[in-house]
Amino acid sequence: MELTEQEILQDVLIAQKFMLHMYCQFGLECSNPTLRNLFNDLSKASSEHDFKVFKIMNDKGFYPTTVAQSKDVKQAIKMHTQMQSQLETKLNEE
Repeated sequence: MELTEQEILQDVLIAQKFMLHMYCQFGLECSNPTLRNLFNDLSKASSEHDFKVFKIMNDKGFYPTTVAQSKDVKQAIKMHTQMQSQLETKLNEE
């Protein structure tokens, strides 16, 4: 059985997402600063690869997206900014 281009790209994207998740997890749980920095660097590189694969899939119509309305984008930014602020407040309380 031969895989289609779409199936191959989907497999690559799934693998990249898994690796990104694992690098983030390892970085969060690592007490050694050098090793933690390595995992953070690998996470950043993996995220960039994820986006490249997504862009290829999107351009080929394999991963369609819709354009968000400006108000929805602003609402998402506001929500995540508030969440970040709340998290920082809790961390500073400890």
